[in-house]
Amino acid sequence: MPRSEFCSKTSHLRKMLAAGRNVAARQQAAAWLREGYASPQLLALVADMVDPSKRAKASRPRALPPQWLDIGQALLTIRDDGFTQEQAILILADRFNRSARAIEQALAFYQKAHDKPEVAPPRAHAVDLAPSTGKPSQTSRPQTQRATGGHG
Repeated sequence: MPRSEFCSKTSHLRKMLAAGRNVAARQQAAAWLREGYASPQLLALVADMVDPSKRAKASRPRALPPQWLDIGQALLTIRDDGFTQEQAILILADRFNRSARAIEQALAFYQKAHDKPEVAPPRAHAVDLAPSTGKPSQTSRPQTQRATGGHG
């Protein structure tokens, strides 16, 4: 199968899979196959969906949970309203049309993203000032070794 050929239907399925809509992508692929559409690219993608090779699994980056930022921020608002974690998950599952497990995964990702320490700003180099002049002292200069020009 030449890789240079483009198949818009296969591209559409890949976008659905990247968005985490695996069930919808499988249903759409099955509908197109039933209609008789079978480009080489579509057949290869369906074959990978049915029986993914180890290489395809290893090279596939893990997708972010859909709407993780919105879900995490909504949780904070709901918790401020006095709901328990379990109640909040059920409310969010209904609001975002996701399973409770998908909400928990998004919340775990949100929490992990917010628990990362901020990147520390670069430290300024301390300069020792000579007490009487207010100028940098000789000891504050970095010590460097100079290469000798002689051979051997």
